[in-house]
Amino acid sequence: MTEPDLTAGSEVDSYCLKCKDMTNHMVIAMADGVIAKAQCNVCGGRHKYRAAKPSKSKAKSTASRAAAGVTLKEKKATAAFEALLKGRDGSESKPYAMTSIFNKNEIINHPTFGLGVVTSIIPANKIEVTFKDGVRILICVLPVSETPEPAKSRKKKIRKVVKEAAA
Repeated sequence: MTEPDLTAGSEVDSYCLKCKDMTNHMVIAMADGVIAKAQCNVCGGRHKYRAAKPSKSKAKSTASRAAAGVTLKEKKATAAFEALLKGRDGSESKPYAMTSIFNKNEIINHPTFGLGVVTSIIPANKIEVTFKDGVRILICVLPVSETPEPAKSRKKKIRKVVKEAAA
Protein backbone atom coordinates (compact mmCIF):
# COMPACT_ATOMS: atom_id res chain seq x y z
CA MET A 1 0.00 0.00 0.00
CA THR A 2 2.90 2.32 0.58
CA GLU A 3 4.05 2.05 -3.01
CA PRO A 4 5.41 5.35 -4.31
CA ASP A 5 3.06 5.35 -7.33
CA LEU A 6 -0.11 5.53 -5.13
CA THR A 7 -1.31 9.11 -4.71
CA ALA A 8 -4.63 10.89 -4.40
CA GLY A 9 -6.56 10.12 -7.57
CA SER A 10 -5.09 6.62 -8.02
CA GLU A 11 -7.40 3.65 -8.41
CA VAL A 12 -7.33 0.77 -5.88
CA ASP A 13 -9.54 -2.13 -4.84
CA SER A 14 -11.24 -1.68 -1.47
CA TYR A 15 -14.12 -3.28 0.41
CA CYS A 16 -17.24 -1.08 0.26
CA LEU A 17 -19.77 -1.46 3.08
CA LYS A 18 -22.60 -0.04 0.93
CA CYS A 19 -21.94 -2.40 -1.99
CA LYS A 20 -20.90 -5.20 0.39
CA ASP A 21 -18.20 -6.25 -2.07
CA MET A 22 -14.62 -5.55 -3.14
CA THR A 23 -14.99 -2.79 -5.74
CA ASN A 24 -12.83 -0.31 -7.62
CA HIS A 25 -12.17 2.89 -5.62
CA MET A 26 -10.37 6.20 -6.13
CA VAL A 27 -7.92 7.32 -3.45
CA ILE A 28 -9.11 10.65 -2.02
CA ALA A 29 -6.82 11.03 1.01
CA MET A 30 -3.42 9.72 2.09
CA ALA A 31 -1.72 9.97 5.49
CA ASP A 32 1.98 9.20 5.95
CA GLY A 33 2.10 7.38 2.62
CA VAL A 34 -0.86 5.14 3.53
CA ILE A 35 -4.32 5.33 1.96
CA ALA A 36 -6.68 6.92 4.48
CA LYS A 37 -9.90 7.47 2.49
CA ALA A 38 -11.31 6.15 -0.74
CA GLN A 39 -14.37 6.82 -2.87
CA CYS A 40 -16.27 3.89 -4.40
CA ASN A 41 -16.56 4.12 -8.18
CA VAL A 42 -19.76 2.03 -8.10
CA CYS A 43 -21.93 3.74 -5.45
CA GLY A 44 -19.99 6.98 -4.85
CA GLY A 45 -19.67 6.33 -1.11
CA ARG A 46 -16.67 7.80 0.73
CA HIS A 47 -15.12 5.80 3.55
CA LYS A 48 -11.85 4.69 5.08
CA TYR A 49 -9.75 2.37 2.95
CA ARG A 50 -10.34 -1.35 3.60
CA ALA A 51 -7.88 -3.68 1.90
CA ALA A 52 -10.05 -6.73 2.68
CA LYS A 53 -13.55 -7.59 3.90
CA PRO A 54 -13.81 -6.81 7.63
CA SER A 55 -14.14 -9.80 9.95
CA LYS A 56 -17.36 -10.25 11.87
CA SER A 57 -16.80 -9.40 15.52
CA LYS A 58 -20.38 -10.37 16.42
CA ALA A 59 -19.64 -14.01 15.66
CA LYS A 60 -16.99 -14.02 18.36
CA SER A 61 -19.24 -12.41 20.96
CA THR A 62 -22.11 -14.78 20.16
CA ALA A 63 -19.79 -17.78 20.39
CA SER A 64 -18.38 -16.59 23.70
CA ARG A 65 -21.90 -16.07 25.09
CA ALA A 66 -22.90 -19.55 23.96
CA ALA A 67 -19.81 -20.99 25.63
CA ALA A 68 -20.58 -19.05 28.82
CA GLY A 69 -23.90 -20.88 29.21
CA VAL A 70 -27.48 -19.82 29.85
CA THR A 71 -28.31 -16.11 30.05
CA LEU A 72 -30.16 -14.44 32.92
CA LYS A 73 -33.23 -13.91 30.73
CA GLU A 74 -33.37 -17.63 29.92
CA LYS A 75 -32.97 -18.51 33.60
CA LYS A 76 -35.88 -16.23 34.58
CA ALA A 77 -38.11 -17.66 31.83
CA THR A 78 -37.32 -21.23 32.91
CA ALA A 79 -38.01 -20.39 36.57
CA ALA A 80 -41.38 -18.80 35.70
CA PHE A 81 -42.34 -21.81 33.58
CA GLU A 82 -41.39 -24.30 36.29
CA ALA A 83 -43.37 -22.31 38.89
CA LEU A 84 -46.48 -22.53 36.67
CA LEU A 85 -46.02 -26.29 36.19
CA LYS A 86 -45.24 -27.03 39.86
CA GLY A 87 -47.38 -29.91 41.08
CA ARG A 88 -48.96 -30.48 37.66
CA ASP A 89 -48.48 -33.30 35.21
CA GLY A 90 -47.46 -32.51 31.63
CA SER A 91 -49.25 -35.62 30.36
CA GLU A 92 -52.61 -33.85 30.77
CA SER A 93 -51.62 -31.28 28.14
CA LYS A 94 -53.90 -30.39 25.25
CA PRO A 95 -52.37 -30.30 21.75
CA TYR A 96 -52.17 -26.78 20.32
CA ALA A 97 -54.19 -25.89 17.22
CA MET A 98 -55.34 -22.46 16.07
CA THR A 99 -58.90 -23.75 15.86
CA SER A 100 -58.98 -25.01 19.47
CA ILE A 101 -60.42 -23.28 22.52
CA PHE A 102 -58.10 -22.81 25.51
CA ASN A 103 -58.76 -21.63 29.06
CA LYS A 104 -56.50 -19.82 31.50
CA ASN A 105 -53.99 -22.06 33.38
CA GLU A 106 -54.46 -24.88 30.86
CA ILE A 107 -51.36 -26.84 29.83
CA ILE A 108 -50.84 -27.04 26.08
CA ASN A 109 -48.38 -28.93 23.90
CA HIS A 110 -47.12 -26.88 20.95
CA PRO A 111 -45.41 -28.78 18.10
CA THR A 112 -42.50 -26.30 17.96
CA PHE A 113 -42.23 -24.75 21.44
CA GLY A 114 -43.20 -27.79 23.54
CA LEU A 115 -45.15 -27.64 26.79
CA GLY A 116 -46.66 -24.32 27.82
CA VAL A 117 -49.17 -22.86 30.24
CA VAL A 118 -51.89 -20.40 29.16
CA THR A 119 -51.30 -17.36 31.37
CA SER A 120 -53.91 -15.01 29.93
CA ILE A 121 -56.61 -14.74 27.30
CA ILE A 122 -56.44 -11.72 25.00
CA PRO A 123 -59.81 -10.80 23.47
CA ALA A 124 -60.07 -10.96 19.70
CA ASN A 125 -58.64 -14.53 19.44
CA LYS A 126 -55.26 -14.73 21.16
CA ILE A 127 -53.74 -16.36 24.22
CA GLU A 128 -50.53 -15.61 26.08
CA VAL A 129 -48.59 -18.80 26.77
CA THR A 130 -45.52 -19.22 28.96
CA PHE A 131 -43.06 -21.75 27.57
CA LYS A 132 -39.71 -22.88 28.99
CA ASP A 133 -37.85 -20.41 26.73
CA GLY A 134 -40.19 -17.44 27.24
CA VAL A 135 -43.67 -16.00 26.72
CA ARG A 136 -45.39 -16.13 23.34
CA ILE A 137 -48.74 -14.94 22.00
CA LEU A 138 -50.64 -17.54 19.97
CA ILE A 139 -53.81 -17.41 17.90
CA CYS A 140 -56.83 -19.48 18.96
CA VAL A 141 -60.62 -19.48 19.23
CA LEU A 142 -61.84 -17.72 22.38
CA PRO A 143 -64.11 -19.49 24.86
CA VAL A 144 -67.73 -18.29 24.80
CA SER A 145 -67.31 -16.62 28.22
CA GLU A 146 -64.37 -14.55 26.92
CA THR A 147 -65.86 -13.60 23.53
CA PRO A 148 -66.66 -9.87 23.49
CA GLU A 149 -70.33 -9.18 22.83
CA PRO A 150 -71.35 -6.78 20.05
CA ALA A 151 -71.64 -3.10 20.94
CA LYS A 152 -75.40 -2.94 20.15
CA SER A 153 -76.33 -5.67 22.63
CA ARG A 154 -74.20 -4.00 25.33
CA LYS A 155 -76.01 -0.69 24.79
CA LYS A 156 -79.39 -2.43 25.03
CA LYS A 157 -78.37 -4.09 28.31
CA ILE A 158 -77.16 -0.77 29.73
CA ARG A 159 -80.43 0.99 28.74
CA LYS A 160 -82.46 -1.81 30.31
CA VAL A 161 -80.50 -1.59 33.59
CA VAL A 162 -80.87 2.23 33.65
CA LYS A 163 -84.65 2.01 33.06
CA GLU A 164 -85.01 -0.57 35.84
CA ALA A 165 -82.96 1.56 38.22
CA ALA A 166 -85.07 4.65 37.42
CA ALA A 167 -88.36 2.83 37.96
